[in-house]
Amino acid sequence: MTSYKDRVKQDLDRWIAEGFVSADKRNDILAAIPDSRRMDAATALAWVGGILLGIAIIAFVAANWDVTPKLVRFAILLVAFLGLASGAAWATHNGRPTLSNMLLTIASLDFAASIGLTGQIFDIAGDPRSAAYSAGVAAFALAAAGRSTGAALAGLIFIALGDFTDRSWFSGSDSETPLMLAAAPLSAYLALRWGSAALAHAAAAAIIYCFGWFAAKTEAEAGVFLFISIGMGAMALGARWFHGQDRPFAGIFYGWFTLGALLFFAIAGYLPWFGDQSGNGGIAHRIVWLAGSGGVLALGRADRQALVTTIGVLSFIIAICALLSDLGLDLLAAAGIFLICSVAALVAGLMLRNRKSAP
Repeated sequence: MTSYKDRVKQDLDRWIAEGFVSADKRNDILAAIPDSRRMDAATALAWVGGILLGIAIIAFVAANWDVTPKLVRFAILLVAFLGLASGAAWATHNGRPTLSNMLLTIASLDFAASIGLTGQIFDIAGDPRSAAYSAGVAAFALAAAGRSTGAALAGLIFIALGDFTDRSWFSGSDSETPLMLAAAPLSAYLALRWGSAALAHAAAAAIIYCFGWFAAKTEAEAGVFLFISIGMGAMALGARWFHGQDRPFAGIFYGWFTLGALLFFAIAGYLPWFGDQSGNGGIAHRIVWLAGSGGVLALGRADRQALVTTIGVLSFIIAICALLSDLGLDLLAAAGIFLICSVAALVAGLMLRNRKSAP
C-alpha cells in the first residue's frame, strides 16, 4: 500500500515539472511529513521469536505438569504472569514500546493457558466458553494497560473462540448474542487510536463476522442480505472518505468493508426473493454483480488502493463464472466469452490511455 509520503513525492515531481512548486522546496516539504511506521525484518523476527518462546514455555510446563506438585504449578503460573507484566512495565518506562507490546502479548497467552491449567490443579470443572471469554477480557485489559496491539489481537481471537465454543452460532433467532459485537468495534477503535495495521485488519474482519451473525439470526431471504450489503457499502464509502482525508489505516477498512458488501450481495443472489422459495436473483443479479465489481475495480485504481482493486478483480472473475454457470455454457463457449471480454477491456484501456495522452 502506497504511503501518504510516497504519494506526495509523486505529486511533487509532477508539480515541479509543471512549474507549480519550486524544485528547491521539495526536500523541505518532504522533511515536514513524518515517515510511516513499518515493521522491519529484525522486529518481525523478534515478534516471531517472542511468541514461539511463550508457547515453548507453556508447552514445557504442560509436559511436566503431572510430576510437578500443585503449589509449585500454581507458583510457576503466577510468577510467569507477574514477571511478564513487570517486564512490560519496565520496557514501557524505559521507552521500549516494541518489547512491552511483545511481553504483554505473551502475558495474555500465559493467562489463557493458566485458566485451564489452574482448573486442572484444583480439579475445577469449568466452562470452555467462559474460559475463552475470560482470557479474551484479560487480554484486552492488558492491551489497554500497556497499549499492546498484540494483546488486543490475542483478545480478539479468544473472544472468537468463545463465540464458537459449545454453541450453534448460526442457529437462527435462538442463538446467543456473541461477545464479538462488543469486541469488534473496540478493536477498531484501538487500531485507529494506536495506529496498528494488523489490528485494523483483524477488527475489520471481525466487523464482517458480526454482520454475518446478524444475517444468520434472520430468515434466509435475499432482502436481508441485500440490506446488509448496502449497509456495508455505505461503511466502505465512509472509510473511503476518511482515506481521502489521509486518516491512518482508513484504507484497510475501505477494502474490508468493500469485500463484505460484495460478499453479502453475492449471497443474496442465491437466496429466495420476495418470499418465492423457488426463485433467486438469476442472471439479472449476476449482471448487477458484474457491474458492481467493475465499479469497485475502477474505484480501487482511482484511489490507488491495491486491496480494493484486488477485491474488485476477484469479484469480477467470480461473477463471470457464476453467470456462465447460469447460462449453462460449455468450456468452448466460455473461452469465447472470456476472449471477447478480454479484447473489450484491452480496447477500452487503450482508448482511455490515448484520450489521456491527447493534447
